[in-house]
Amino acid sequence: MFHKRRNRMKTITDTITLALPAVAFPMAPERILFFDIETTGLSPRASSLYLIGTIHASGADQYTITQWFADTSASEQEMLTCFLEQLEHYDGLCHFNGRTFDIPYILNKCDKYHITPSSHCQEILSDTTQTRSFDMLLQLRPLKKLFGLAHGAQKDWEQFIGIDREDIYSGGDLIQVYSSYRQDLLLHPEQAAAKEHLLLLHNHDDLIGMLHLVKVLTYRLLLTRKKESPARIEHATLLERRPGCSAATISFELSAAVPRKVHVTAPIPWPKLFRDQPQKELELTLEHSLGLLTIPCVHEELKYFIPDYKNYYYLPEEDTAIHRSVAEFVDKAHRKAATAATCYVRKTGDFIPSVSGKIDCDGLLLFQQEHRDKLCFAALPEPASEDDGSSWLPAYVAAQLGCFL
Repeated sequence: MFHKRRNRMKTITDTITLALPAVAFPMAPERILFFDIETTGLSPRASSLYLIGTIHASGADQYTITQWFADTSASEQEMLTCFLEQLEHYDGLCHFNGRTFDIPYILNKCDKYHITPSSHCQEILSDTTQTRSFDMLLQLRPLKKLFGLAHGAQKDWEQFIGIDREDIYSGGDLIQVYSSYRQDLLLHPEQAAAKEHLLLLHNHDDLIGMLHLVKVLTYRLLLTRKKESPARIEHATLLERRPGCSAATISFELSAAVPRKVHVTAPIPWPKLFRDQPQKELELTLEHSLGLLTIPCVHEELKYFIPDYKNYYYLPEEDTAIHRSVAEFVDKAHRKAATAATCYVRKTGDFIPSVSGKIDCDGLLLFQQEHRDKLCFAALPEPASEDDGSSWLPAYVAAQLGCFL
């Protein structure tokens, strides 16, 4: 750790080694700056900014921490200038609750000192779309209820993935510590040094903790329905199942490992016909780079509704639809123009529900009980079939994962 004093401000730098999944970063790791501030209160007009900390990638699994620490409130302007100068070199900014607190506080202090951020910095600081300025609190909020976290504060997420920090204080606790530090600077220098360590340590651990939370974003990427998500299902295999079994299990590999084993469930909106199923929910287990998805399996006759119904005829006596090119050979008395609700073919077999509805996989047919049903089903391969489902199972799993958020 290196200390350098500039007038009434100290600059402290440190380097840490930490392996993180690059795929989980909101943009390329070398292009993003993480930051956190410490203040003597919530209102920028009635409090002082005494510490700005940043952390950024500086090599393979290497991250550099920079902290600007104020001995007096007269250092605020210098700290702001140093922070903005560093931000010039990055394309994105990452923070925890920064959209609500840190960034408005910084911008208010800039106004106070007539500091005008460059257009590049202003574009990042004013972003509310999560494309240049990434608030980890907002990114992780959809996971809070799923994983049973009561509050979702940064320390809660750190504990969730097993991160132990040396710092034991909250930002609010340290307001009094900083006030006491200022008083001790002249009268009790040795006590001031110990309190300075506590102040720097809290910010230091906040920055490192934020980096660790990048790992938690892996869950968010996996449980999203966005096609462009960088965290993907690499391979999926239908595990051995017995004919007539009430559930099927799919094992799959992840392109990015998760930091902690989780087991979660999601409800299935069963239509009336299936409400007596012994298994009512989807079950998902994620551990390291492997996953298991357990799905209820039904043996039933279901219908595939053909989208291009205007080119089909419905045969009431056979309860099926055929293409008009074939229907020409059927007596007109035994056929009628198909509608969206009657343009179907029937299939009996084992099916698994697709709670997410449509699956992005060419050639995969989805079946329903009735045309307006929201719940769709994918037909499982016959036990003796050469089709093992490997061509569509990854797309099926990826679609179902979006149901857990």
